[in-house]
Amino acid sequence: MDPITILSAALGFLFQGAAQSKTAEKAKNELLDGFWQWIRPLFLEDVPEVAENPDAPEVQEQAGKKLLALAQDEQFFQELAQRVAKLQQAGVRQKNVVESDITRVKKIRIGDKEYNPNDRYDMKNIFKGNVSDADEFILGDGH
Repeated sequence: MDPITILSAALGFLFQGAAQSKTAEKAKNELLDGFWQWIRPLFLEDVPEVAENPDAPEVQEQAGKKLLALAQDEQFFQELAQRVAKLQQAGVRQKNVVESDITRVKKIRIGDKEYNPNDRYDMKNIFKGNVSDADEFILGDGH
């Protein structure tokens, strides 16, 4: 798995752990809570808002910068990669998560062309940015 994918997934799990550590299925919750307990202390000094306001765009930006700085340590990055892999193997699934702005695009489609009600994701078709100067924007399945 490439470093950008690992960092992106880790950031998603960080916020998911902060927001939903008590609502996921028990097995997933235990892994996600373990990830949250491991990574949380690394953020509390520089980004203390991560625990109280994980959905705020400025908190997500600060946490992303902090995670990128932490990832410069090879030992931390290896541990992070292992934990992310365990979360993904346990079935904590993410799909079509965009966490940046989209600008100057004629047509944007996020999601699958076919809707499958049997697919289960913990985060799916999530857009956490701003759209500007776009002629069309479609989010979700079945478009």
